Amino acid sequence: MGFWDRLFGRKAPAAEPAAPTAPAPTANEARSVDPREYLLKQVEALLRADTTVEKVERHPESYGLNITRAGRQGSVFLDNLYADTRELPPEQRLHVIQRFLGSLWQEGPDTLPWEEVRERLLPVLRASTFGMAQLAQLGPDREMVSRRTLPFLLELLVVDLPESAMFVQRRHLQEWGASEDEAFAAAHANLANLSDGVELYDREPSPIWSVDTGDTYETSRLLHPGFLASFASRVQGRPIAILPERATLLIAGDANPDTVARLCESGDREYEAASRRLTPALYTVDDTGRVVPYLRPGDDALAQQMRLAHVRLALSEYTAQKESLDKVHQARDADVFVANLSAVFRKKDGRPITYCVWTHDVDPLLPRADMVSMNEAPMAYFLVPWAEVERLAPGCLTLVPELWPPRYRTTWPAPEVLERLRAAQVDLEDYEEP
Repeated sequence: MGFWDRLFGRKAPAAEPAAPTAPAPTANEARSVDPREYLLKQVEALLRADTTVEKVERHPESYGLNITRAGRQGSVFLDNLYADTRELPPEQRLHVIQRFLGSLWQEGPDTLPWEEVRERLLPVLRASTFGMAQLAQLGPDREMVSRRTLPFLLELLVVDLPESAMFVQRRHLQEWGASEDEAFAAAHANLANLSDGVELYDREPSPIWSVDTGDTYETSRLLHPGFLASFASRVQGRPIAILPERATLLIAGDANPDTVARLCESGDREYEAASRRLTPALYTVDDTGRVVPYLRPGDDALAQQMRLAHVRLALSEYTAQKESLDKVHQARDADVFVANLSAVFRKKDGRPITYCVWTHDVDPLLPRADMVSMNEAPMAYFLVPWAEVERLAPGCLTLVPELWPPRYRTTWPAPEVLERLRAAQVDLEDYEEP
């Protein structure tokens, strides 16, 4: 059937439920268990009521189920389903669950020929750690096809099917006989054929536009070359955009500080509330029209607010990455320390500055940060800008190419290198961005 070990995207509700009905957990059960457990029980009940399903068991390591259907075994992970249903009323919640289960049995990328698939491919934006927890339990051929489009974000490929959007894995390209470049080219060609769905969201304090298509590919429009740049004539100043969750894309200009502040506040608020969040940060275009992170010049409160949004994204993604890597290392009995990314506010202007800690006798996987705290001994440390660590101790940092966001394997500097780093130390209040 080709339905196992998939990661599902969100689609508009189908006209009819696609899975059998079954008694949901009782009201007493709903009150006595936490929401995640309640969803798990509800999905279990629906699957057990399906006469084609032979066996259902809890996944021993993840939030999901192992299922045997028609003699075939596989796993279904429920984190995304929980995120999609946790705030829905009961009837709508049941419908979404039924639709999700129905999509498990539909024909997928495994069985479709390349000639048909290439007409259904579309690119989507996701957070850099999307799917990382599940992929840790799957083989290399199950890795999703991706590109590192923006800091802390990924561009992935999906096959747009009636009930769900299924992510393209490496094995699919091999089965289709297609290259990664061919697949992305087809996806972008299909994206160009989608309507832009742009509507005027508000006129004050200056024009704000919204991509309002309802097809769940709203933020994908940002991947279309020249799309954001094309708003130069419709906004005041350089085009800027927020995409706090997958179905929200608002675009304005940066000439009016009140508009910038409104977008920043909206991005932060919607990101915090979203079940399928992307980024709280703002984005713009460079002189070539390429989408890049937006950082407002200066050190005023609004500029610091812009920086904080990007720092929040970095903290969130590095934390999620560390959690996943720690689980992998524990399962493999590997003694690897994955360092945290942390942040502080500079006293003189409230600027957020990120840092990581590199301790003597520990060779951590370091996240990229503004500054590195070199801890020679307990209560003995000094701060060095990351750029200076790269310049003065290049042999001590090795980029791990398969990790995104980036991390570096480390080797503690030799005494002479450490002295050069000590000479390059700066106080937090004196740090300046390179």
